[in-house]
This record gives sequence, structure tokens and C-alpha cells, in this order.
Amino acid sequence: MARRTFPFSPCLSILLLLCFLAISTRAQVPTNNTFKIVNTGPLGEFQNFVPTAEYGATYRIITNDVYDFYTFPFRLCFYNTTPASFVLGIRVGIPDDEGLMRWVWDANRNHPVKENATLSFGRDGNLVLADSDGSLVWQTNTANKGVTGIKLLQNGNLVLYDTKGKFIWQSFDYPVDSLLVGQSLRESGVNKLVSRTSDVDGSDGKYSLVLGDDGLLLYLNNAGQQVRYNGWPGNFGSTVRFNTQPSTWEPTPIAWNLIFEIFESPAPKPQVDGIQQLSKINYNATYSFLRLETDGNVKAYTYNDKVRFDRWMQTYSFFPSNLATECALPTKCGNFGLCQNGMCVACPTPKGLLAWTENCQPPTLGSCGKKPKATYYKLDGVQSFLNHQWSPDSQEVVMEFEACRDKCTNDCNCKGFVYKQDSSKCLLMPVLLTLVKDVNTTSAYVKY
Repeated sequence: MARRTFPFSPCLSILLLLCFLAISTRAQVPTNNTFKIVNTGPLGEFQNFVPTAEYGATYRIITNDVYDFYTFPFRLCFYNTTPASFVLGIRVGIPDDEGLMRWVWDANRNHPVKENATLSFGRDGNLVLADSDGSLVWQTNTANKGVTGIKLLQNGNLVLYDTKGKFIWQSFDYPVDSLLVGQSLRESGVNKLVSRTSDVDGSDGKYSLVLGDDGLLLYLNNAGQQVRYNGWPGNFGSTVRFNTQPSTWEPTPIAWNLIFEIFESPAPKPQVDGIQQLSKINYNATYSFLRLETDGNVKAYTYNDKVRFDRWMQTYSFFPSNLATECALPTKCGNFGLCQNGMCVACPTPKGLLAWTENCQPPTLGSCGKKPKATYYKLDGVQSFLNHQWSPDSQEVVMEFEACRDKCTNDCNCKGFVYKQDSSKCLLMPVLLTLVKDVNTTSAYVKY
């Protein structure tokens, strides 16, 4: 059978040639601006036997002959809180401050790398973090997208840009547990902050601050179940930006506000649609950041260059200790305990209240079985952190006491309930953790 041949269209050949030329002529990173930096060498860690970076971290600054990756007070580093387990991160602060430097962004918090890992920036414009064995750990996914350079900006934003200065990729689009001034949460992008597990373990922790339809809310991850415990309910639009503004309009302001700027549209426009004020500061708040802490609290820190020591000062706390609201923190008393006036005062048991220690544990419950059966012990004048007075959004339901008890009994995930006699309000507790001393008309019932 004769082989059929098809004529090759001149138009098609021209089109293919143009496509090839377009790809080959796309702007690339100049050869002398590419780099491959190896995670090796001496570590910066202590000054006069005192750690200079938070979490007790040791670190290596990232620099070469072309890029310094430093813009006061921000620097790109490899850092570790456990031996030979490094994270690519942005540090804020300088060693000479004689105070802790802070970590405000991580690239690979859930996948640390080892000694001799590499950070590479090739002609294709992709920034790549590879482990010591060459395996890919993290990348910006910007290969062949017109990137021509990389820079750490004065606001702490690490950016990859094209020939026109347009940002092709920026760290501000990928917040982790912190927001720098000008950084946002977006419903159309990264819409949440996630805490670290602990000071030593930088992987995703149990707390999150999430922008959603119901507001900017705090959640506890209870074995996969997202339990809301506080936050800012209401309409927070589709974008929330952490920012500062002068509270007075003199040429040189004497006070500044830490605020959330609320935007209804996905991309922030010059005019904000709303403002949530966080705190007022009596010095320049340009260098500030907001963080979701490992205990579920939300705090802000601001750099004060007018003092000699500890220049990073706490300037906001959602649960301020001076108002005893720390009792509303889920794990204020660890796995279990009764909190009063910001202090853990007792360990509840079926036999009564014992002295609280870190070993205080909730009852161990068995499976429900076919016919649910439960016993409860009562704690008078006790509330749950889930519905403490500082929570602006109650999750209580009005019902009779017996109905409330039966509802908890029939729910294997219910660890107990809170009942208010004066208002007949019922709150089921999917997790116990911290119980809070309250008025005598409220009682907590713990399943055991």
C-alpha cells in the first residue's frame, strides 16, 4: 500500500518558527545574576551566651557576590531549631539590637532541608530549593515566565520581577503564620495564617486565623475538626490587609495605629471599605508584624529604635494578659484545667477539684456502642473557653437541660456540655482543654 504524504503548509511552518522565536527570545535572567548557594558554613546563634534569634534558632545568612538579600531590618537566611533541619526564611531585626530577631516568613516549614541543601536561581527565572540529595523541596514555579531579577524589598517582601519591574512572584502572596505591614489575606488566594506547632517544631500547628464569609475567625484543629474559638466575626470582605496609619496628621506623627484594612474586591484598591483598629502606639510603627502564636493568641510586634534593648516590643494581643482574657486561650491550662483570672487554679475530676499541674488530663472515653450511655460530673460556676465572655460570637442553643444532656450523650464527639440555668442555653463541647471560672448560674458537665 502506497504511503500517503501530506503537504507541509508554509503558514504552519512560519507559525512554528514564530512560536520558537517567542520562547527563545523571552526575557531571561542575565547569566551573571544567576546563583547556586549551598547551605554550609558557620552558624550565627549566640551573643554573650544569649540566643540572638527567637525559638533558639541558629542560622546562616544567604549572600553571594551579586545578592546580599538584606534590606534593613530584613534578611534572607537558612535557619534551624533542631540540628540539621533547615528552613528558608526571612528574618527581621539585627544582632546589634541585643534582643531577639524574629522569623516572619518560611518557604518550606513542613519540609526542612539538611546541610548542603541548595538555593538556586537559574536563567529560566525559577527560584528552587533542593535538599542535599538533589530532591526538589520548594520552588516559585516561575520558570520561563519572564523573570529577570530577584530582590528583598524594604517592607520584607521577597520578589521576582520582569524587565518592567512587574512582580511575577512575591512572598507577600504566601503568608505563613505572620503578616508584615502591607501584607494581605485573600479569599481568592492564601486566606489564612497557620501557627507553628511549637518553638522547636516549625511545622503547621493546630491553630489558624481564617478569612471567610463569617469574618476573620480563629480555629482550633481538633483531630481534623475545625473548632471556632474566637476572632472577628462579621463582614471582612474578600481581602484583609495588615497596615499602619498615623493617628495624628502632623508632619511628624507622634502616634500610630495598627489596623486591618478591609476590601470588598479581590485586589486592594486605593480606597478601603472598612477598618478594624487593633492598637495605638506612641512611636513609628512602620516595622510591625502580626503573628498567630503557637498557643492560638494573635499578637503584633513593632520595632522601636528609640530604646537600646529588646527593640521588638509587643504592641497588640487578642487575649491580653492584663485583662485576664488569657483564660479564653484553648490550651492556657494545657490538656485540661480550670482557669481563673488568667491562672490555672484546679484540675477537675469526678471526685472534685485537685491542684492543677501540667499532668492534668481529661477523662478517657470509650466508644459509644449501640446504646449510648454516659455519666457526667458537674462543675458549678464554670464555662468553656469556646463560649467565654470574650468570645463575640456565641454558639449556644436554647433548649431544656435534659435535651442538652441527651444531645451530648448521643454524640460520640461530645466531651461535655455547658448549661446556663438563667437563660436555658446549651453549649456542646467537642473538646475540653481549658475550662473557665464563671458566674454561678452556669455549670459545666464533663462526660466520663
